[in-house]
Amino acid sequence: MIRLSKVIIFFFLTAWVHADDRPTIDFLIGKQIYVEDAFAGQSFTLLKGLNGNKDYRVEWIRHGSAVPAIRSQTCKVRLDGKYQFRFSLDHPEEKNGDFMVSISGKDVIKVYLNGVRIHIDLAYGHDLKPKKPNSP
Repeated sequence: MIRLSKVIIFFFLTAWVHADDRPTIDFLIGKQIYVEDAFAGQSFTLLKGLNGNKDYRVEWIRHGSAVPAIRSQTCKVRLDGKYQFRFSLDHPEEKNGDFMVSISGKDVIKVYLNGVRIHIDLAYGHDLKPKKPNSP
């Protein structure tokens, strides 16, 4: 019995020490993620609770060189878990694309477009490092 309790304590300590410390997708709510392309670029922002709903949405924007935005679209989000979500761009003036966003590490966000990883930048001042409470 004592051996069994020691094993259980060992597993709890191991699980606590190796707990996943990466942020969840909720950390990305409101953060604009820029996608580099051959034009002026595009961006998307994860939103939650639009119009009183508790579901997730993405606001996608095609940027212009002389104007802040040429076109935009709000897309439904499919959650794959606490660290990953997907959305599909279905705009008549754009190539359709399936995006997957994954938080794979403490400071790592990966974005895939039609299964291919693409380069992204977070908006200035937004990093994936969670801030400590009461810190600037």
